[in-house]
Amino acid sequence: MLGKQIVLVMSGLAAFAACSTLPRGEARHVGSAGADIRRDATVRATRARALVSGPAVVKHLETLGDGTVTLYLTDDPGIADRACPGASAEDSTPIAVLKKQSQVTDLRIPDGKRICAAVDDAQRMGVTFHAQAFDREPAISIALARAGGSR
Repeated sequence: MLGKQIVLVMSGLAAFAACSTLPRGEARHVGSAGADIRRDATVRATRARALVSGPAVVKHLETLGDGTVTLYLTDDPGIADRACPGASAEDSTPIAVLKKQSQVTDLRIPDGKRICAAVDDAQRMGVTFHAQAFDREPAISIALARAGGSR
């Protein structure tokens, strides 16, 4: 009996360890309402990158680097990968175009969609974001603010 309990506990610990070691920067479903994700990601010019899948709200997203990051929504295939089709392949309209050190707040991502980031005129740029799950699908809303200076 004790042997079976030890095996059960060890199996649980192994599963917990596997779930807690997802690759950093992987596109994630935020999960249950109120769950938070805070991430740093590097977006490279060679391919677009998935950041967060909905339903979620990106409370705040900032860019770092000398270039332009374009944010757009694509259909979420339901797999936890980081790749995104290009905006032109999805025939997507950009929802935000951020230059240098800019930020976006309160960006809503509906269920069945994911937000992707692409770098337009640099080798790579950093993206830092805080996302939170929500349990209903409001209309997409966005507020833009550019750091340091006029628009």
